[in-house]
Order: sequence, then structure tokens, then C-alpha cells
Amino acid sequence: MGKQNDVLLFIFMVISWAINYPVIKIALRYTDPFTLLFYRVLFSLIFIYIIFRPRLHLKLSRHDIVPLFILSMLNVLIWMELWFVAETSISASLTSIIIYTYPIISTLMAIIFLGEHYNKYIFLGIGTGFAGLLVIFSNSLLVGFRPGIIIALLGAITWASGTIYFMKYHTKKDRETTNFFQFGFALLPALLIAGIARPSVSIFEPSPILVGLILVISIPGTAVAYYAFLHLNKKYGVSTISSFLFIVPALSVVFSIIILNEIPSFYELIGLILVGIGIFFSARGTMNRNNGKPVAQ
Repeated sequence: MGKQNDVLLFIFMVISWAINYPVIKIALRYTDPFTLLFYRVLFSLIFIYIIFRPRLHLKLSRHDIVPLFILSMLNVLIWMELWFVAETSISASLTSIIIYTYPIISTLMAIIFLGEHYNKYIFLGIGTGFAGLLVIFSNSLLVGFRPGIIIALLGAITWASGTIYFMKYHTKKDRETTNFFQFGFALLPALLIAGIARPSVSIFEPSPILVGLILVISIPGTAVAYYAFLHLNKKYGVSTISSFLFIVPALSVVFSIIILNEIPSFYELIGLILVGIGIFFSARGTMNRNNGKPVAQ
């Protein structure tokens, strides 16, 4: 695949991830966040299997089960549940801005828990990113605190924790197989939580509109986008790709304006800019430290 096709693949990936936020906001009009997560996990698992089947190694050793289960809880069940719950009380665009502080948080966690060295770019990225969060939280306190902000931040911290756990304790499975089992191990817990939150057979009777929305989230927004992410990471390195992930919340703001008519506040835009700068410098600092070589994520 040539560089021009890789650029198109990257554009598809960031658009797919960005549009997830307003689409989830719409889906929450038709169901609760717990049922929505169950269906996202179910549909994503099916289509990840279809797309990655030739590359999957489905035989598990008993030593793989616990690490994969923990990874599944952090990278799928808990952080996605927090994301969906957050969107019930704050805008889709604000949720995406806060969630995408995860590259900055994971960089800080890598320094603390993995003993990774930092340089001026990483220091600048972390400082700028947290300044963006401070702007968002300060504005929230002034206009009326919304719990979704804390919930979304907890989601970002959980996602970052999953990244650090993978870097330190990951199994020897390849990323395609690891991702498949992440969703696989999350399926039953997601169903149990949905059943407790909504003890009714109606959770198995989604409306056609809801099914359509979940397909958008699960196929381009998860399975295909992850294929693109894997391909680009292997070819260009995690740090290079991560340095441009600020585009995701930026596009999410645009899509939320177009689809939901959600107009971000001035302070949210300032927060977005600062978080975007933080993501860029954090990833660039990591790339410079590793001489541009791919690092685990």
C-alpha cells in the first residue's frame, strides 16, 4: 500500500473514530449506555473476527487468560462504559476532548510506572494538555458542574491504564488476536451489566434505527478503523500516528456541530486546542526519544 493510500486510510480512521461520538449520542436516545455497550461489544467482536480471521491465533494458554481479561476490562468494558455514561450528561464534543487526553495521561503514567525518561517535548505536552483540562474544569465550575466531565476523565484514565498495562504485562499474542480477545472477554460482563441495569427481555429487542447506529459504531468505527490503526502503526510507528490523534476530537467537534447542532463554548475550544498541542508534543517527544522507532501501545 503506497503513501497516498496510507493517507486515505488515516483520514478514514480519524473520521470513523470522530463520528463515533455524535453517533453514540444519537444511539443513547434509543437505549441506555449499558445496553449500547453490550451491542457495540457484540457487533465489534463479530466484525473483528471477520476482518482479522486469517491473522487470529485463537488458542490460549492459561497464562494468557488473566492478562487478557484485565486488559479487556480496562481497554473495553470500563473505559467504554464510562465514555457512554459521560455522554448522557455532557455533549459529544466535550466527551471526545476529555477522552482524548488519554495519550497525555498514558505518557505521564509511563514515566511514573514504567520509569520512562522524559524530554522537553514530553514535559511541554503533558503541561499543555493538563492546562487544557484545567480550562475545561474551571469553566464547568463557573457555569454549573456536570458529572459527565469527571466520568469522561475517569474513562481517559482507565484507557491510559490499559495502555500502560499492555506495555508492561501484555501477552505474547499479536495485536489482532489481543484485540479480538479484548472484546471477547468483555462480552459476558457487558451482558450481565446490561441485564442488571435493565432487567427486561427488551434488551434483546433493539429497534432497527438502533441496530443501524450500532453498525456504524462497530464496523467503520471499531473493526475497520482498528485495521487501519494496526497497518499505520506497523508501517510508521505508534508515536508518529499518535502525534496526529488530536485530529479525532477536533473532527468530533465539527461532526457534533453538523449532526447534533452542539455548539462548543469558547472555553471548550481553548481546551481542545491545548489538549491537541499536548497530544502532539507528548507523542513527538516519545518519537524523538526512541529515534522514531515504533513503541508499544
